[in-house]
Amino acid sequence: MAAASSGLRRLALGEVTSTNSIALEAARSGDPGPLWVTAERQSAGRGRRGRSWASERGNLYASLLTIDPAPLEHLSKLPLVASLGIRDGLARLLPDRSAVAVKWPNDVLIGGAKAVGILLESERLPDGRMAVVIGCGVNVSLIPGEAPYPVTSLAREGAPDLALDTVFGAVAGGLADALSRFDRGRGFDAVRREWLGVAVGVGADCRVAMADRTLTGRFEALDEDGRLILLRDDATRTAISAGDLFFLEADARKAPSDFAAPAATTNLD
Repeated sequence: MAAASSGLRRLALGEVTSTNSIALEAARSGDPGPLWVTAERQSAGRGRRGRSWASERGNLYASLLTIDPAPLEHLSKLPLVASLGIRDGLARLLPDRSAVAVKWPNDVLIGGAKAVGILLESERLPDGRMAVVIGCGVNVSLIPGEAPYPVTSLAREGAPDLALDTVFGAVAGGLADALSRFDRGRGFDAVRREWLGVAVGVGADCRVAMADRTLTGRFEALDEDGRLILLRDDATRTAISAGDLFFLEADARKAPSDFAAPAATTNLD
């Protein structure tokens, strides 16, 4: 067990299957959390919807184990909290902080290209506790090949300090701050507004691919539960909890909108 200078509990490993898997194993063994698990390489890294995640040495692979981080009705908001916190942490490392943005549901972009993948997994433990793991892969020095979308790294974007411990400290600090503001769900409205303030594509035409269908429309806002509000061509609104978001105009990815967050939309179809 290695402890970060801030006093965080951190298990720093070499090669593992997946830091999320190790964190869940710790929870099943009774770890009270919070516990960070980091690795130099993952042999079976994974992303959303079971996609593989390239995990070679040179990048940061980290997972935070939390136990009962919020009541059940607020857990679905954690992906937005996580992406905002990691975005805020990484922005401190770059010369142009405004280039670092979030993209629904939980990507972090730099200059419109993906730099961080985030995967949250949860499990109800035998004693009734809820284990929630927030995992992330940060492109520090390496850029995975063959991605179906623009990808970048901290090195390409000019970060002056590429030491993995420095990047980990920024990620851990940013996420801790965001979770504190979230306050187990009580502070989500403020987090939601912050997220919208650094999000790409708000107000842009887009396509959302879900498991059972694909919808097009305009990314209008997030509702009070963090769902994407899609304004359709027939003027109806649809709230979407999960899916892959694609902008119809490439420029929509490149910088956060100068956007004032509206009140949460409630008139949904």
